[in-house]
Amino acid sequence: MATCICIVHSEQWPLMTFDTAESDKVKKINEHIRSKTKVSVQDQVLLLDSKILKPQRTLSSYGINKETTIHLTLKVVKPSDEELPLFLVESTKEGQRHLLQVRRSNSVAQVKEMIESVTCVTPKTQIVTCNGKRLEDGKIMADYNIRRGSLLFLTGHCIGG
Repeated sequence: MATCICIVHSEQWPLMTFDTAESDKVKKINEHIRSKTKVSVQDQVLLLDSKILKPQRTLSSYGINKETTIHLTLKVVKPSDEELPLFLVESTKEGQRHLLQVRRSNSVAQVKEMIESVTCVTPKTQIVTCNGKRLEDGKIMADYNIRRGSLLFLTGHCIGG
């Protein structure tokens, strides 16, 4: 398996260089960029010359199949920062629902504060999930590709297991 050197150019960040294999999917490059820039994969567009690379395709499907250096350009698609009405479902017997108005740019910590204001459950004891993923402090809602009408689920920490 031949390895390639991938160089990613962007107006906003310094050059990013890393090794890839021809069998790697473009999404692996997106994930690497995400780790360096904090730009979510959904908000990235990678260009090889003028061709947009699709995350699910391999590098070899774009004709990259030998030891070479590939130069990619990263474009960041600014997501709309619209308000997203979401329902928060509490994991109580009643399964109470609360309507929250969040933005794609809201941090998980900010959303946990909103949750505290309607449930009185402190952010430290909240476990919030959406689409089967636990929301982590230090990330924003856009990182989870949360859409209008998504459901957030709130459970609390169980002390003593």
